[in-house]
Amino acid sequence: MTRPAPRRRRTQAGFTLIEVLITIFVAAIGLLAVAGLQAISKKFNYDAVQRTSASTLAQSMIESLRSNPGFLDAYLTSDATTATAAVDCAAPDAQCTPLEIAAYDVYRWGQALLGAEAQIDGEDAGGLVDATGCIQAGDVAGLYLVVVAWRGITGLADPGTDDPADDPRRNACGLGLGRYDDPQHSGSDERLRRVIVLEAFVADPNAP
Repeated sequence: MTRPAPRRRRTQAGFTLIEVLITIFVAAIGLLAVAGLQAISKKFNYDAVQRTSASTLAQSMIESLRSNPGFLDAYLTSDATTATAAVDCAAPDAQCTPLEIAAYDVYRWGQALLGAEAQIDGEDAGGLVDATGCIQAGDVAGLYLVVVAWRGITGLADPGTDDPADDPRRNACGLGLGRYDDPQHSGSDERLRRVIVLEAFVADPNAP
């Protein structure tokens, strides 16, 4: 009597459909995480570039103040981006008075904030997004505040009681202009406003 040959067991080869789907799902989650990190990185890089540009432009105005110390009040402005100058003091044959120099300095600074000093194909390049430039007198003689505001990407809350008294967000430069409202919120909230404040002591030679 012959015995039947034992059946060969089929060995599993390759991946099952469920394993393939799980692999795709895990890979998709990983790719989404990488994409999210890239988006966050771009936001931080954008804010860093804008803040660096704002600081550089504010410092340039401080140098202008120090170069014309006898007419500091002529530099005071609530928005340099709307300033005008009657005389182009950068022209080769220009002979400007100190007051005309002050007006031209403020005008040129406002244009630099908007990026008008660098153009590509006739369009303003560089500068800050929805910039506002303010020059304010400090609370002591000889102290001046150079303030630059611009539009950020993400909204920020107003400074609270726990924030320091000198928090730049407490400065009013750019407020009420409708440039920094968050479209994700209704009404005027100024949540997208970014601001830096640089202090400069400039001795007035006309002071007693």
